[in-house]
Amino acid sequence: MADTELLRTFLAIYRAGSLTDAAYHRGISQPAASQHLAALERAIGTRLFVRGPNGVVPTQRARELYAEVTEPLDALEAVIGGLRGGATSPPDPPVRFGSSPEYFSAEVLPRLTNCGVAVTAVFGSDVDLLALLDHGEIDLAVTSTTPSRRSLRSAPIGTKRFILVTAPQAAPTPPLQTLRQLADWLPGQPWASYSLDLPITRRFWQTVLERPFSARSQLVAPDLRAVLRAVELGIGVSLLPTFVCNEPLAEGRVVEPFAVADLVEEEPWFACTRVGEARRAAVTTLLAALGDRPASSPPSSDKPKTPRRAASGPARPHRAS
Repeated sequence: MADTELLRTFLAIYRAGSLTDAAYHRGISQPAASQHLAALERAIGTRLFVRGPNGVVPTQRARELYAEVTEPLDALEAVIGGLRGGATSPPDPPVRFGSSPEYFSAEVLPRLTNCGVAVTAVFGSDVDLLALLDHGEIDLAVTSTTPSRRSLRSAPIGTKRFILVTAPQAAPTPPLQTLRQLADWLPGQPWASYSLDLPITRRFWQTVLERPFSARSQLVAPDLRAVLRAVELGIGVSLLPTFVCNEPLAEGRVVEPFAVADLVEEEPWFACTRVGEARRAAVTTLLAALGDRPASSPPSSDKPKTPRRAASGPARPHRAS
């Protein structure tokens, strides 16, 4: 049997995370896929996969082998596909995609309608997702941090902007006109947040309001959708990413007590893959879709940011949507 066939089966198992799914995508039986894997492991002299709770997990040697063969085998598949002409073949395995659930709901799902890529979603923190990516358990991850592992690659695909939101009934009356008024108003408001660490919030208070964070923490929930719902119900004020808030803002379920988006430092989004994986056709298609400006997020303002010394200066326009 040609070694190429063994490697093609190995590639399918690695990407599908399952012998059964790999056999389907290769158009062979599961026993045949198992035989291919066993033959390759004998030839290499080491185990390539171990059984996990949701399928098979690649070993370190498998991850190294994958990085070596993925590009040439994908190129070979493209040639074979061209020789087949109009012949049909099993679809490419789903892209195992990792991100936060909020990002997936707001930014990824709308893009899947027209890109034609099958996706299996995995949710987690940046640290967890990059570990899963390195271990071969997912194929593509969107994170706010870049990977440090040499086996992984990343590319910027956009930025995350933040706005201050509150319930309409809790908005200050009359509307706030200056940053100094905002700095005086916020300490008396309950605060809703994603975590106790509050890195974005504390930096906002320190650099924009020029004082340490001093609001009363009313709710901590590790889900931005829950935090947003808490704001809608008047439980607290929060500093949240625009991709979570745009629809509620447009519908008037939350409002901005003061426009701070141009004053808060944006966070980057990175698309992270294993070395060579970005050339896989389905991954390339999904990466292209993610690289477009998110439909749920408005473009960054071209206006210069207001300097912090303007805290007691002229009023900034109030934005409710």
